[in-house]
Amino acid sequence: MALKKISVSEKVYLLLKKLRLPSESFGDAIERICLNFTTENLIQWFDNSKGWEDISKSEFNEYYNSIQKFQKKFKVEIENT
Repeated sequence: MALKKISVSEKVYLLLKKLRLPSESFGDAIERICLNFTTENLIQWFDNSKGWEDISKSEFNEYYNSIQKFQKKFKVEIENT
């Protein structure tokens, strides 16, 4: 497996440090977060979260479409690297 170095700001480092589980490396934490950020997981989260009951179908579709666009762009950028 090839290793790559990345640079992050101090703020991002501290955020990632908070999100990292005790047994995880930073790389493992980044992988876990990226793999769990899916449209399907977001839909499930919305369905199980209180406070979103009054969101309209069109508002939900706006969020959903924005996330799908982000994911497509993100996948293209990753595939092209």
